[in-house]
Amino acid sequence: MAEAGGDDARCVRLSAERAQALLAEVDTLLFDCDGVLWRGETAIPGAPEALTALRTRGKRLGFITNNSSKTREAYAEKLQRLGFGGPAGSGAGLEVFGTAYCTALYLRQRLAGARAPKAYVLGGAALAAELEAVGVACVGVGPEPLQGDSPSAWLEAPLEPDVRAVVVGFDPHFSYMKLTKAVRYLQQPGCLLVGTNMDNRLPLENGRFIAGTGCLVRAVEMASQRQADIIGKPSRFIFDCVSQEYGINPERTVMVGDRLDTDILLGVTCGLKTILTLTGVSTLGDVKSNQESDCMSKKKMVPDFYVDSIADLLPALQG
Repeated sequence: MAEAGGDDARCVRLSAERAQALLAEVDTLLFDCDGVLWRGETAIPGAPEALTALRTRGKRLGFITNNSSKTREAYAEKLQRLGFGGPAGSGAGLEVFGTAYCTALYLRQRLAGARAPKAYVLGGAALAAELEAVGVACVGVGPEPLQGDSPSAWLEAPLEPDVRAVVVGFDPHFSYMKLTKAVRYLQQPGCLLVGTNMDNRLPLENGRFIAGTGCLVRAVEMASQRQADIIGKPSRFIFDCVSQEYGINPERTVMVGDRLDTDILLGVTCGLKTILTLTGVSTLGDVKSNQESDCMSKKKMVPDFYVDSIADLLPALQG
């Protein structure tokens, strides 16, 4: 399939010739991780070699992930372990912009001036670690079973003082008790509701998926009748975090991802060139559906180019 959508000039297959021309025009490539570089703990075949070749060509690489389950340093370790390279030592993680790190930057801005602020975290240890690194203490991490045997008892469970935000990330221990506490905190004046991302599912090996953070954010939003501030793609905030640290020229930057509603939409919104890789969530059928839709927001979710895998960049880099 040479093109996804007939006469529409966007979403054309990125041939070696087109890739050479594109790479000559860009300095920076931003990659999603899950479904683009790896699935679970397995690298996409040829992906490490493609990134190594890009580094050899002097291209600057950045990694933007909606996954909040790892710190920047943990992602840097995974990149190294799976063969993608990157800085080590004191510079480890500087290429990585995950929602755990960027959520911490957001709360540092919003809670500036607050004395000893706390966050009730529906998420893991990595998210808590990034928040605590900027001075936001965390409560709620880990399992939290129901306390008591009736709704009245659940509502009488003690709350921590000085909680200024409820933060919802990837939480395998999400429970009814946590949801109840989150709603109670959000009834307090000035308490923020922040979601790391709205991904509905997370791709794993062998075509399998698990429920994503967006499912948890929606539950808290519905129960509290509040709308969360979303940090991750396609929110512009996460790109602003990258841009401030990298000094990016959007016209010379490419966003590479596997999801139309996060990666590609972020790229389009921020004026970047975009490449969809077909190793993750979205398909060419999804692209064609968006191209033919009467909905303008869906029409935005169309990439400039697509590849079967980022390994398809290798011929252009080796030629």
